[in-house]
Amino acid sequence: MNDPEDTDFAIGNKTIDVLILTTAHDAEDGRLVRHQNSFGRAGLSAEIVSLQFKSRFFRFVTGTTRALRVIKQLKPRCILLPDPELHLFLSPLIYRKYFVIADVHEDYSSVTFDRYWLKGVAGRFVRAGLKVLPKFRSSFSHVEIVANPTFGSDRSILVENIPHRDDLPKRSENRDLRAVYVGDIRESRGIERMLRLTTEIPELQLDLVGPCSFPAKLQARVKELGLQEKVTWHGRKSYVDSWLIASKSTIGLCLLDDTPAFRDAIPSKIWEYWSLGIPILVTNLSAMAALVNKVQGGIVLDSQEDMSKIIAWLGDKSMLDEQGKYGYLAFRQSSEENADRLVSAYRKALRS
Repeated sequence: MNDPEDTDFAIGNKTIDVLILTTAHDAEDGRLVRHQNSFGRAGLSAEIVSLQFKSRFFRFVTGTTRALRVIKQLKPRCILLPDPELHLFLSPLIYRKYFVIADVHEDYSSVTFDRYWLKGVAGRFVRAGLKVLPKFRSSFSHVEIVANPTFGSDRSILVENIPHRDDLPKRSENRDLRAVYVGDIRESRGIERMLRLTTEIPELQLDLVGPCSFPAKLQARVKELGLQEKVTWHGRKSYVDSWLIASKSTIGLCLLDDTPAFRDAIPSKIWEYWSLGIPILVTNLSAMAALVNKVQGGIVLDSQEDMSKIIAWLGDKSMLDEQGKYGYLAFRQSSEENADRLVSAYRKALRS
């Protein structure tokens, strides 16, 4: 649940095994929803509480206090924290009374270079905090889970950004040629490439699913390119509804810019597209390009000169179907290997 104010929570007499508490993510964030689903499949009750703030300033100044209030009201057995500021400021305050799982799902040092507001003094302050963060996590959490082996230590438990087969809907049949992008809409996420692709291929429709920090600019750009009838921006949707929209698509898009945060990343949307049997188009960033080429679950966009290659690809239904099947097979194998690690982390925390 998203909590926009300092409200009281009415959970009744329900015992909460795991409270997933965040000050930086929406309650429908994919990783958090997948965590909740994983606990539920193991018979554990899990609640997501996302605290909302008027500004980042209020988030950093009042976030810990509001989080403590929620914890006091809900009294969970275990608390999973996915935000670095909560690892730093909240964990030391609750470690002795509650079991704490620290979730490290990004390379935070690289991410600081991908956020416009982390420039100058703010950026230096945050990067200084990140230097002491590993020590805080090892001292004030019972278990640390990581989305990538490089994010943690030898003691960390790997819980990758791979959905379970029950997290997402089945693919729907659709005769239209549709591309979909699910995620935050930002310039560094390749929105201009997506619009240009839709411009170059007359029969292609584009679904954009996710929040956008510059909606007026996005709508103006769509109008400028004459794409009003071809591009649908759905805004933020629930996790399930987002992937219901995606399930009707021909291809999935992951056209990230080459930034420190993205260069070695494997975005969860790659696995989510493949879970639907949808082939993907990605930019030539080392980690995800290598994965796509290994799986043969789509194609890599090397340059703008690849447009003829993309048009030929979209016109080859048998190839699209085959790549979608390869992607699904890779997803199914990786999903089964990943499925029980989060619950194992919970049980390890309770033994601490």
